[in-house]
Amino acid sequence: MRAQTRVAGNFDFEWSEVNLSVRRWLVAIGTASLAIWLAWLAAERAYTLPALAGAIAFAAILVRLTRLPADVILLGLLLVGYIVGNRGFAQLMPLPGLPLFPAELGLAVGLGWLVIQTALRRSLPWRRDSLNWALLLWLVLGTARVVVDVRRYGFFAIRDYATIYYAFFFFLAQHYAADRRARLYLTGCVGIAVTVLLPVFYLYTINPLFFYTWLSVRQIPLIAIKGDLAYTSLAAGAVIVFHAVPRGYRVWAWPLATILVLAVPAGESRASLVGLVVAMVWLALGRRWSFPAVQAGAAAFVLLGLVAIAHSGNVPWATNRLDGLRDRLVSIGDISSPVAYDDEASAYKGDNNRFRLVWWWTVVQDTWAQGPVFGLGFGYDLASRFVQEYDPDMGEDFTARSPHSIVVGTIGRMGAVGLASLLAIVGAMAARTWRALRDRTTDPAAVGLWCGAWVIFTSACFGVVLEGPMGAVVFWSLLGMANAMTAPAVPAEVPSDKEQVSRETEAGGAVAP
Repeated sequence: MRAQTRVAGNFDFEWSEVNLSVRRWLVAIGTASLAIWLAWLAAERAYTLPALAGAIAFAAILVRLTRLPADVILLGLLLVGYIVGNRGFAQLMPLPGLPLFPAELGLAVGLGWLVIQTALRRSLPWRRDSLNWALLLWLVLGTARVVVDVRRYGFFAIRDYATIYYAFFFFLAQHYAADRRARLYLTGCVGIAVTVLLPVFYLYTINPLFFYTWLSVRQIPLIAIKGDLAYTSLAAGAVIVFHAVPRGYRVWAWPLATILVLAVPAGESRASLVGLVVAMVWLALGRRWSFPAVQAGAAAFVLLGLVAIAHSGNVPWATNRLDGLRDRLVSIGDISSPVAYDDEASAYKGDNNRFRLVWWWTVVQDTWAQGPVFGLGFGYDLASRFVQEYDPDMGEDFTARSPHSIVVGTIGRMGAVGLASLLAIVGAMAARTWRALRDRTTDPAAVGLWCGAWVIFTSACFGVVLEGPMGAVVFWSLLGMANAMTAPAVPAEVPSDKEQVSRETEAGGAVAP
């Protein structure tokens, strides 16, 4: 009997080994066949299924390595893609012929899974604080407005409505950032992205043709960088890197943040420079002097070095740098009368100030005349009347639709109601930022995220930032992460006497007479 049992046991063991070996061979043969088929499709220039399979495999590898959910990993990849790839990444369509871009795909996946999770947990996917309520009001009003406008303007209304629905990324990021590992991953993605952006942007300015020819998919470049958005990302990333990196890594993180900061005034973007100043003002008000002190010292050192080099002899490079920096700073306030510039590009910036002021005033007048309460709607061409009054000869050559300001754009689209909701968001941002900066127990990473969000929002007041996914996805994600890491504004409720007595009774404790 024992011999039969031993033989049977050996037989079962050998048979399980055979089954395992067969399964391995079947998996290997199936995987190889799938790889050959996908390679054949790629050779035939049918990239949809190979790209989808590659994305799934890449996501599976990241899920295994990071031990994070796929939707969290997807948001991190979107942040890297929009910061580094910029306009090029924003134009990619995973499914040819279907106008579903990366932001919309990520939003659909993230929101769909978030709805399922919250339904299973029987909880709401937002917090009960002023910023969450202000954003819900913004989404409700914008959605109610576009429902009316889509019948009249069709796809144009949906396209302009993107400014509103990108705010859903706030709730996704806020939900993800409740987990420490997800928070570190997303913050790390932003830090890596801005670090990579600096050399990539430099190479792009030198040889953009390489990115349009060699780094492209279906004639769409993977990287096509818009200068003002790049400098805005560098400025916001500098504040985040400076504060988010642990104390032991400051030896390389602080110099990196300083390099990112110095790249902003060296560029052509003035809105990002103003945004950086706004972030420093917030830090100064919160008595957090490390970042302003280090960056002011580094800027003074570089400026004195340039002055010394420029006056030491005939060094055109240093002289041109100083003249360009002076002209850019002066052009910020050049509104009414032209200023004498040494640089033609700076003179153009002064004209651009007056150009935008005329456009903004025209939009406000047009909105006041036709729809002061609810605005002119999504899909309405906010540039039509401006072109007629400013320069009718531009005609169809003028293709811009946004008045280069989220404030003026909101007035034009949603009128006084939309402006009130936007001001509510700004007020809630300010209150939450002030609370985070004044609370010494706040995670330094949250401080960097709040200030980085203010850099992007300030830039959005003077440029096309929140109307497109390149700036909107990053902004709303940073804002959601920062809000998730900030303590609630309302302290925990103190239980009443009856509740306290009930709890002590249930716990078996003594009850006071």
